[in-house]
Amino acid sequence: MRQSGYPEDRSKPFKPLDRNELSEDALFLLDRYRIDNANDPMAIFVSIVDQMSAHQREVISRFEAAIALAGVEFGRIDLAIAMAEETQRQVAALTLALDQTQKDFALTTNKIRQRSNLDIMLNHLKPCIYGLFGAILALLVVFINLRLKIF
Repeated sequence: MRQSGYPEDRSKPFKPLDRNELSEDALFLLDRYRIDNANDPMAIFVSIVDQMSAHQREVISRFEAAIALAGVEFGRIDLAIAMAEETQRQVAALTLALDQTQKDFALTTNKIRQRSNLDIMLNHLKPCIYGLFGAILALLVVFINLRLKIF
């Protein structure tokens, strides 16, 4: 008696292998055992193993790509850390320079505070005094020159 189009031994009808769906290794194995029916249990098993291998290769290639991207990112992180360390060294050098400038400013300020008002006033008047002495000397030379008629 037949049920749903199959013979009584329940074997499935012949279905040719789709050679485009299988890898070379799977085709070699099927050809070696002369299996050309896609419904053969050995063909089904080889097809499943071949699909699992294909999925494994895909996962491995994605994993390798992820490792490569991680390497690139770690390289960027290393560069960022190196740049941060260099910036930190520059900040430390600037801090030292600022400390030295503050010490120099404090020293100069203390020197100015220790001076008297007369010293500060003379310090500002010295150029004026030198200018007056120069003008007096120039007038004296002109006076002597006109008086003695040297030239």
